[in-house]
Amino acid sequence: MTEKEKDVFNTHLAVSRKQQGQPFNLKKDFNDFENDPRYLFVKKIAMFLDKFPQIKHELFFKAPFMIYPDTKYFALDYFCTQKAIKTYTIYMKQLQEQSPDTPEQIEFIKQSLKFIALFCRDNNIKIREYINHKGGVTYSWLKHIRQRDINIYSLLEYSNIYDIIKTLEEDIKDIFLIGIDKDFYSYKIRYNNSKKAKQIVQEGLKKLEKII
Repeated sequence: MTEKEKDVFNTHLAVSRKQQGQPFNLKKDFNDFENDPRYLFVKKIAMFLDKFPQIKHELFFKAPFMIYPDTKYFALDYFCTQKAIKTYTIYMKQLQEQSPDTPEQIEFIKQSLKFIALFCRDNNIKIREYINHKGGVTYSWLKHIRQRDINIYSLLEYSNIYDIIKTLEEDIKDIFLIGIDKDFYSYKIRYNNSKKAKQIVQEGLKKLEKII
């Protein structure tokens, strides 16, 4: 049994227990688990997540609890279905459209700034150069948005972001931005009207510019 498969099982366990308000202990002993009927589902899920690395494991398992709050438990076999994928997509869209001042978005913004800082440090670039950095032919931040390493609000202090978006080909927008380009000004308005998010991003970037 691979480490990825063990992680899949334990992430499902942890999320399921948390959503039910129950304590849990992560499984450590996987001896003979390949003979467990659940292993087939664990293996399928691990293969799926390997194929789509942009999917965050915890959010994938959390999604149906958020979309179908009256259902108390989703077994492993559920996450091998097309319905699970659709549910994840719906949940991601909901998260993306949340006000920037919600606790979830504020936490995501802070994580995004940390990610940007580490990326700039590792690639030996300045914070202000992040928005123009490319990995191959694609802007790095597009990949980071797609993989939910950052959110759009963490980028709105970069004055040229919309100019970059306008230059992108339509298929690139569809693959990486998932509608952000079409709703860009809605995000901008929410950001400008925010009471916390804008201040956190502005102050965070200023601090990072002095460090990186």
